[in-house]
Amino acid sequence: MGGDPVNARTFAQLSLAVQQLGGWEGSSDITPAVLLQGLNYALIEAYDVMVQKWADYYTVQIDYALQAGQDTYPLDQIIASGPAGTPDFYKLRHVDWSTDGVRWHRMYPYDLDAQHVYSDHPSSTSRTRRRYRLQGPNLVIAPKPSSGSTIRFYYIPMPPQFTGIDDTTTLVRFDVPAEEKLVVSITYRDLLVRSDLSTVQAEQMIAMATMGLRTAADGRDAEPFYLDPRGPRDRSGDGWGWGED
Repeated sequence: MGGDPVNARTFAQLSLAVQQLGGWEGSSDITPAVLLQGLNYALIEAYDVMVQKWADYYTVQIDYALQAGQDTYPLDQIIASGPAGTPDFYKLRHVDWSTDGVRWHRMYPYDLDAQHVYSDHPSSTSRTRRRYRLQGPNLVIAPKPSSGSTIRFYYIPMPPQFTGIDDTTTLVRFDVPAEEKLVVSITYRDLLVRSDLSTVQAEQMIAMATMGLRTAADGRDAEPFYLDPRGPRDRSGDGWGWGED
């Protein structure tokens, strides 16, 4: 999701696709309200599948200045510091931190059970000590940051949701047809469950659409994917090495 506007679909268009798949046009049972709930649930479930295929594609980045001596930061406050239109938080992806805005260090998560390990340490710039945890709607950092600290907050935004049966402004943008098929198929399956009907065929459709997503996700970047964060080895200078820009 989040692709080209040409592939955008409204609530009415996706509702019609589900109705046609189930033969429910004009049904007194599969009402617009029922379709609204089914599609919104399907958008969340399908979005999770899509993100798992290629999380980098959906990741949003925000740089946020920390306050010296403050260890707790509301997530909505971090998101609100981004540009206008920055999407709402759904899942945390990664956190880096820096004291000069140039050199960045990874901030690793820690469990609440390990809080005592950090409680007796003063504010520190040691990258081996800096940790974070999610606690309810907050990001908690330990030890408490020193002045001039900044985090680079990477997160997955909320999936799109329709606001009502008359929603004509929310557009779900699909990158590839398999994404739209997955959302429609999941909605179809859930409505079959609602009517106590067999879901075997729907599950097969979901499996096929999910397999199609794997290929589609790999094809979004025509360049090869390298597990080494430095990228592929590049011939430069007197021998093989990692080239620099």
